[in-house]
Amino acid sequence: MRAQIEILAALQNVDREIKEKNNTRGVLLEEFRKGEEQIRGIKLEVAQLTSAWSERDKLRQGKEQLLQEEGRKATDKRMRMNRIKNIRELQALQYEVDQIKQANAQIETEVIAILEDLETRTAALKQKEEELSGLETAWNEKKREIETQVAEIERAVSEASSGRHTIARQINGDLIARYELIFARRGGMAVVAVAGGICQGCFMNIPPQLSNEIMKSETLHLCPSCHRILYSKPAVAEDKHDKYI
Repeated sequence: MRAQIEILAALQNVDREIKEKNNTRGVLLEEFRKGEEQIRGIKLEVAQLTSAWSERDKLRQGKEQLLQEEGRKATDKRMRMNRIKNIRELQALQYEVDQIKQANAQIETEVIAILEDLETRTAALKQKEEELSGLETAWNEKKREIETQVAEIERAVSEASSGRHTIARQINGDLIARYELIFARRGGMAVVAVAGGICQGCFMNIPPQLSNEIMKSETLHLCPSCHRILYSKPAVAEDKHDKYI
């Protein structure tokens, strides 16, 4: 059983390495997701500002076109006034011309307000576009770094997984199934040493009789407290030379 436990401990080292690398990969992918989401958000803001600007500019164009049309009407009416001798008709035409002038004055006021609004919107759009450009430049560089790191991690995990398969084949099927269950439940620490009568997984005392049985390594033993697989860690022999220093 000692040999099997030692192989399990070696397997655990590989599994912990794979777990750590996958965790790092997850952090990088989350950073990637947030970066892409931020860029998408700014692009959406730019699109919305551009759309709003276009709508206001269409309104400006429509009002300016109306001004031109009403101006032509006023010009036509004034030309007619030169040919008409009837006072009433002249007064009626003059009234129409005056009405057109008043309406055009209101439209001109509205056009000026729209132009001022467009100027403000143009400045805001330019600022947002510059912000997007700066973010994209920085993000493209960061994205390449993340993609490189993720690719390296995936290669390392692939290599480690291959090595894990080689190690796992040496372990009894029931034992590895129990190990994997404990590994998943105990945060990646399924096989731990007993040192000084203490479980190195939960740091609880191990009964002396159980400690003796673990040292014999004849059967599989679990910690009574955390239920991890236990193995005996030999005490480090005292160096005679150090004793007298």
